[in-house]
Amino acid sequence: MGLSFHYRGKLKHARMLPSFVEEIEDICEILNWKTSVFDTEYPEHKFISPPNNEDYGIIFTPPECEPVCFVFDSEGNIYVPWLKDILNKNDSGEVKVITVQLNLTDDGLEPVVSEKSEGFDPKLLVYQVHVKTQFAGAETHIKVIELLKYLSGKYLDDFELIDESRYYETGNIELLQNKLNIINEFLDSFQEMLNQATIKSPKDFIRLLKKISRKHKKNDDNPE
Repeated sequence: MGLSFHYRGKLKHARMLPSFVEEIEDICEILNWKTSVFDTEYPEHKFISPPNNEDYGIIFTPPECEPVCFVFDSEGNIYVPWLKDILNKNDSGEVKVITVQLNLTDDGLEPVVSEKSEGFDPKLLVYQVHVKTQFAGAETHIKVIELLKYLSGKYLDDFELIDESRYYETGNIELLQNKLNIINEFLDSFQEMLNQATIKSPKDFIRLLKKISRKHKKNDDNPE
């Protein structure tokens, strides 16, 4: 739970990678944001197919924000290297990927735990980056989104971004702040009810989630 945005895309041309990384480093130095740099040039400035195991690009981390990942595979696709490593270990038998589905309808109190992934390709997660900005605040969220708008227009193809605050689509700061307020109120309510609850089983926890959801819906239906 928390304000997040999600994006995917690919580098327009392999030769653009050095400039892309350098520009992000310069901006992050001005903003005092941390960076972590991977390979900054493709061999002969060309993409490589099929994908190899090399990581190209950069990650930057604003204060109180999750890392913003612009790491590319050898074909130029944005991806999340730590998720790739987990899935590779799963394919080789080193780890096991287990999915958990929580059905919060009236008929679904029990969580569904499965080692299968029917109808779901976990590899798709590798090529979509998820970033939570809630604790960084509205100002940092705006800075990051505006930076991604600029970078995507200059360097990226097939770029798609989903902003839960809808600031990316609308530029509406008030809408962003309202979304943050709703999330913070929900988390405060969740923490209060969690402190008062007795949870001895997954079923107890699911019931708590349903109770919080009903309370939140009631507040939405009856605003002061």
